[in-house]
Amino acid sequence: MGLLRAYEPPAYMSDFDSIPGQREAWHRFVLESFDLNIQLVAGKLQKLDPSRPATPQFYSAVRSDPPGPLVEQAVVWNAFPKELLRRYGRDRALVEADWLWPLSAYGYNWRYDPGVPADTGAGTPGDIYPDTYLYQPAVEYCQWHIDRNPHSGRIRRVTFTSEPPEYWQAMFGGTLKYSRVRFPGDKKLLLHLYRKLVDPNIALSDLLVAEPFLSPYGKLKKGDYNPHNKWNTTHGIVHLSAPPNAIRAEINLAAVATVLYEDQLNNPVVDPDAFIAGTDMGGPNRNSDPTIAATVNALARAGAMVTLANPVGLYMDHIDVTGWEIPGGLAPRDCVRIVRGEERLIERLVVELPTDEFDVSDIRIGGVPVIYGGQLAECITVKLVGVAAALGSVHNGRLKLSTAGYVDPANAREVYPGERYEIPVGSVPAFIYESGEVVTNASRGRRSRVTSPGGPVR
Repeated sequence: MGLLRAYEPPAYMSDFDSIPGQREAWHRFVLESFDLNIQLVAGKLQKLDPSRPATPQFYSAVRSDPPGPLVEQAVVWNAFPKELLRRYGRDRALVEADWLWPLSAYGYNWRYDPGVPADTGAGTPGDIYPDTYLYQPAVEYCQWHIDRNPHSGRIRRVTFTSEPPEYWQAMFGGTLKYSRVRFPGDKKLLLHLYRKLVDPNIALSDLLVAEPFLSPYGKLKKGDYNPHNKWNTTHGIVHLSAPPNAIRAEINLAAVATVLYEDQLNNPVVDPDAFIAGTDMGGPNRNSDPTIAATVNALARAGAMVTLANPVGLYMDHIDVTGWEIPGGLAPRDCVRIVRGEERLIERLVVELPTDEFDVSDIRIGGVPVIYGGQLAECITVKLVGVAAALGSVHNGRLKLSTAGYVDPANAREVYPGERYEIPVGSVPAFIYESGEVVTNASRGRRSRVTSPGGPVR
């Protein structure tokens, strides 16, 4: 097929075309992330038998061209945050998903990429995020903002986005967390797009950091672009801002999911929840991470080389309007508008009725009126696109899975990864047949690094 020449911006968006050198910088940024994660996978494989050389099964199409046909595999999941469903049940989850939580509720700074150079703005693992700034606890790579009638409180519009925060940091210019690539950027373009997408009266100062703070996107200095600015949280939405929702996280998860594992009985680990909880990657309570990991790992077990399709990004694939009832003779599709991206590669989508006579609160889904944005999110499918090549060509060994997740036996809905979360008292190891681990309270305490999100800001 030939080597890929360059990584394109997500959904082939053209914003960077007017900035000299910006598209090339984006390509180098994505390629840098691929290279770092391939090195990370290679480091993990060194734990295997040195007499049987292992091959990283994650590759960059810019660096290599595996033989044989390429097989594209769309990995799809639901946009509504499963973490909230497991923690609270659907009724309360719908309420919580529409609220904003303080960054401090997410917990501590934690690196997706161990071994990344320490001078790339990552902060120190263990640093606590501030409670000054907010995020929406929608961690499925799709977030939304609700515009309500200020007098009646009825929903006028719901805007959804899957745009990665790195894209907008790059548009501002400078370097990004974990990266040494410098973007030329264009602050005037950044401001223009914010005004176009959210409010024509936005000032550039509204988008900047006023006082330094540690963000999930790096150590932000005064005057830097602030991904958690009010026009991307309380007053509107432009791009993803929940800590896990980053393009670097997508690339990292796809890469490390190519490593094979086995339990203490030498059986391959195939259960998605066991795989995520036992490898300390991503979140086991999400729709996205276990689905991505399970799909990629299945391709790796088939001996394939795996990569992400160009353009690399997370996308809304579609919104299912089956069962929608709209007053005034309107069709459901009249109420859905793609603003950025394109069909099947949707980055920004708006649900709004094209008349002043009715609003979104008049929509019924399955006979139930829409009172939460999450009801619409339940209709959205999010995806990434993986590519498998050279099936059957790689025969790597398997690492031992020695870590278990935990569940509260009285309410065994939410899984707590043993390597990252503070485990509630009384919880017991989960997936022990997959991991073979038996953990004492003492050893469990040594692992508690990140506190599970605590609750919303009202």
